[in-house]
Amino acid sequence: MWSILQSTRPHTLALSVSSILTGTFLARSQGFFSWPVFILLLSTACLLQILSNLVNEWGDWKKGTDRNQPGRKALSLQSGKMTEKQLMTVIIVVAGLASISGLTLIRVALGAFTHTVPILFICLGAVALAAAVFYSAGRSPYGYRGGGDVSVFLFFGLTGVAGSYYLLAHSLDPDVLYIAGAMGMLITAVLNVNNIRDFENDKRYGKHTFAILLSRISGTGSTFPAKIYQLLLILFALVLSVMFAQRSGYGTFMFLISLPLLIVHLIWVRKRNGAALDGALKMLIAAIFVYALSLF
Repeated sequence: MWSILQSTRPHTLALSVSSILTGTFLARSQGFFSWPVFILLLSTACLLQILSNLVNEWGDWKKGTDRNQPGRKALSLQSGKMTEKQLMTVIIVVAGLASISGLTLIRVALGAFTHTVPILFICLGAVALAAAVFYSAGRSPYGYRGGGDVSVFLFFGLTGVAGSYYLLAHSLDPDVLYIAGAMGMLITAVLNVNNIRDFENDKRYGKHTFAILLSRISGTGSTFPAKIYQLLLILFALVLSVMFAQRSGYGTFMFLISLPLLIVHLIWVRKRNGAALDGALKMLIAAIFVYALSLF
């Protein structure tokens, strides 16, 4: 049981929770809230992220990417605590639970499956499920081709925040897209710092993350362009947050309480590489969670 929990990478679930909390708090500030919908939003988002984490471990193991990374804690397959067959069984179970949770969410929030909007959400859920699986699985996983950043921005940002808001409010305030974009950029920054940390190992095993693509395009062959990209992601997220606070009738500047954490994170990213970036990763996840709570 402990090995399964370890492979779900529970500390990363704060990202899914932050995305849902953000959309929920924005809807609640306009008088829209439902406990059943909120709970189903959380369960669906967390199950999809757990699925992605499990498949990522399996996919990286099959390709040899994560078999030997000095300084990093071994996951279940690396440590021999689980076999590939056992992990695949868990993946199938989690995929089933995510599907059930998602369909129940749509039924409870929208009341039917047959109208246009519910069908669109069902299609969106199917795409999210496929995105979680094919990030690192299959013959040509898009996570190995630099596509992870776009996927994270779309599903953790635009879909997670704006979708949560819509399922609670049954409409979409365009101003919500500012915060959805900001959250998408912040969580994309989590993936990017993870890719900076694993830069040398990923390059060795042919995993072409966006950090590696930036190094090749720039001709530097280093993590420096990805670190500039990290700074830009966080700066643009803050700019969008300021625009939201100025434009919307219910926006505030409370999100600035996350600024000290973000500054410390950026300082650490500038100075560190490899496994030493684990602290910067945790700092950013904490900052994102504080950012989400600031919208309450």
